Amino acid sequence: MKYKELVDELNRISDSKFADFSKSLLNSDYKVIGVKSPVLRDLVKKYKNDEELKTSDFKIGEYFEIDLLYFALSLVRLNDIDKQLSFLKKNIKYAKSWAITDSMSAYMKKISFEQFYEFFLSTYNSKYTYERRMAYVLGLKQYRENRITDILPFIVHNEEYMVMMSEAWLLSVIALKHEDAVYEYLKECDDLVLKRKTISKICDSFRYSNESKEKFKELRK
Repeated sequence: MKYKELVDELNRISDSKFADFSKSLLNSDYKVIGVKSPVLRDLVKKYKNDEELKTSDFKIGEYFEIDLLYFALSLVRLNDIDKQLSFLKKNIKYAKSWAITDSMSAYMKKISFEQFYEFFLSTYNSKYTYERRMAYVLGLKQYRENRITDILPFIVHNEEYMVMMSEAWLLSVIALKHEDAVYEYLKECDDLVLKRKTISKICDSFRYSNESKEKFKELRK
């Protein structure tokens, strides 16, 4: 399949009502064709080995679905995690929505803590919003690792909402296995917005006991 044929296919299966709904959620200036996530995942599976469909032909930066397919196909066509991480370091800065970064882990091979940590240190302080968010999103699968608490000193005040929310999300997940470490981090945290968002995520989760939730709520005072 040629790139133009892919665009034609996306337009054929689009849903204008879903496009309007999706646009309101993306927090982005992306245009939206209106193709649901399960269909996009099926398209990645369908065309991952299609040599005629070259990612170098993709015109990125305008349509959400095109960008998501560009990143997903690029990742699934790479045969090891180091190549995938190298691709992300070069390209994820061009993403324009959380819906891109938060989908990419599904297309990546297993990543060790050491590989994640190297990626995190090279991107968490990037000037690009979604490169920073990617650093935190990749940490979500590392929460069981003992060394994941090594990143806590690097989680600092962030003006950009999409990055700050990924920090809160990651902290709330790390606390599942390292509750005391996250508690102490939040106790000393002077970023009140990040503190409140993290505690809210913990309290909204069914994975925490009522006792733990009450303990974290005390930090709001």
